[in-house]
Amino acid sequence: MHKGDVPVFYDFFVVADLPVSRIAAALATAVQVPPEVIDIADAYGEQEGRNWDALVLGDRVPVYGDASVTLSVYVQETVTAPPTEAECAAAFAAAAGTVVLYPADEAPPSAYWLVTPEGLVTRARLLASDDSPPVYSIDAVETAVPQLPGVHVTLLPEIIREQPVLTPVTRDFTAAVQALHGEAEQAQVWLEEWERHVRRISRLPAGRCPPELHQEALRVRNELALLTDELPPPVCDLLRAAVRTLDEEYTALTGISRIS
Repeated sequence: MHKGDVPVFYDFFVVADLPVSRIAAALATAVQVPPEVIDIADAYGEQEGRNWDALVLGDRVPVYGDASVTLSVYVQETVTAPPTEAECAAAFAAAAGTVVLYPADEAPPSAYWLVTPEGLVTRARLLASDDSPPVYSIDAVETAVPQLPGVHVTLLPEIIREQPVLTPVTRDFTAAVQALHGEAEQAQVWLEEWERHVRRISRLPAGRCPPELHQEALRVRNELALLTDELPPPVCDLLRAAVRTLDEEYTALTGISRIS
């Protein structure tokens, strides 16, 4: 991004209870601007005397739980080439010496990225309680974080579900059914779900697919087996061929030959 484009916003959860002065110093390093053009204050504290024309404005809010502070930052459009949120979080974590979380692009509100002062970046699940004010917990991470030794390490199924995958077998099946002037809407839906699962596990570390994703996919695979008895012969043959292709890939990836 270049000077004169648009303002930039960052939203961080910070694990350490950093004072305003340390936040300002770390942001100066992360955004690469002089400390004197930064104005950081406690959001619920005294606001008089703030420099609302500062190039970087930030509000610090104390929170409870595994995070100590939330930080909302506004960077004026006159700042040249401000970092992305991921870049800023990494630089801020290194400068401040603390773990920082920032929102992921996926839909679940619990989906976050986590970065350590050493530069480790991993997915994290951040949960908020129903209390008022809420208590935040870092429920799980996809890679062990030295600063959070008690946090469960696992792949996050809600993130895996959101990631786009190509489904060429379903695409070819759909085209073939349409060429026959047939209909198999439910078959297409379930076939795509089964193919998405096969494609997902092909991209995951061996044996690390969350069990709930496996269970969901195998239920869909069972439905496909039952559905073949309800389809007209030409469509049924196409579906069986498509499913067989995916089953063979699944077996090659997992070593599991009995699927339904």
